Amino acid sequence: MNYFAAFPDFSLRQGEHLRNAFKRLAREKGWSDGMRASEKTKFYRCVTQHLNDRFNKLEHFQDLCQKLFDSTPSSITKCKALLITKYVNIWDIVEGQYKYFEHYADFRKYTSKGRTFDRREAKGLLLNVFLRHLK
Repeated sequence: MNYFAAFPDFSLRQGEHLRNAFKRLAREKGWSDGMRASEKTKFYRCVTQHLNDRFNKLEHFQDLCQKLFDSTPSSITKCKALLITKYVNIWDIVEGQYKYFEHYADFRKYTSKGRTFDRREAKGLLLNVFLRHLK
């Protein structure tokens, strides 16, 4: 993902989650609250663009359905119809983890632990089938 390329003196650690890398970068740079908020917006835009680049064709959606459900629907519409039946955390997809939750309560508990995606940016995702309200 190209967000971190703007900081040549910063390197991602092996296996580090991107959201944790962002937090570490903010600490290392000593960003004020305002600067952190501004950079976080840029970070989410980069993540959104990265996801949209990864999931912009039928074969990308099919690959995701295959990894999650061992199924290969014949159209993006059918892929989305399958994807919406389960609860998937967007950050897991960003980080290459392919798991889902059958039950909302389990998904909510998991997602509420710092794994939420910025709502404004998420609306622009091609993977918007994963958007869920956390009540």
